[in-house]
Amino acid sequence: MGILEYLDMGLFGFGTSKIDERKEDRIIQGKDWYDKGNSLAKLGKDQEAIACYDKALSLDSANWGAWTNKGNSLAKLGEDEETIVCYSQAIRLNPEDLRAWSNKGFALNKLERYEESIRCYNQVIRFNPKDHNAWFSRGNALASLRKYDESIACYDKALSLDSEDLRALFNKGNALANLKKFEESIECFNQVIKKNPEYPFALRYKGVALKKLGRDEEAEYCFKKDKESE
Repeated sequence: MGILEYLDMGLFGFGTSKIDERKEDRIIQGKDWYDKGNSLAKLGKDQEAIACYDKALSLDSANWGAWTNKGNSLAKLGEDEETIVCYSQAIRLNPEDLRAWSNKGFALNKLERYEESIRCYNQVIRFNPKDHNAWFSRGNALASLRKYDESIACYDKALSLDSEDLRALFNKGNALANLKKFEESIECFNQVIKKNPEYPFALRYKGVALKKLGRDEEAEYCFKKDKESE
């Protein structure tokens, strides 16, 4: 056999081996199952989507996107513990998967594992300091730990990135009220109400803050308007 025939057969390390070809085929098949899972997830068929992601991962366990999206479907089904496992796998494979970090933080927050949740949001912010949702969610976790000053700093950062984020403004008002800074709290609720008069609980919480200040007549007006809007 001549040298050119050896080269054509890949016997000198050139060309693609049968093992490499099989691996490539599995990756391609896995991608097809991954895409099918994504299509099903968009239709709200999360159980079926999960089955597709599992098939994709059986063919290519390094498909970090499949781990993330399986976690997303599990989250919609309320399987918070399982979803955390999926996001952790995605992060292990791709430490810069910000969706996985953020969604893992959300799942941990639901399970009241606030310190772990904050560590996830810290990672999102490290990679993308302008992610206002990460700042907002970090503020919520801190508020749950009664670290209200730190939570307010997060809400302020979120608002500096998106001044229309009424969630951050409303939660800042709550945090201020917990610090007994009722005047500042009322100002936050006023801004929320000005931008969205029907924002849930804004009138009620403003009424509570007014009551704490002894401004009973104004408080009662807020409670009345809140009840009328139900």
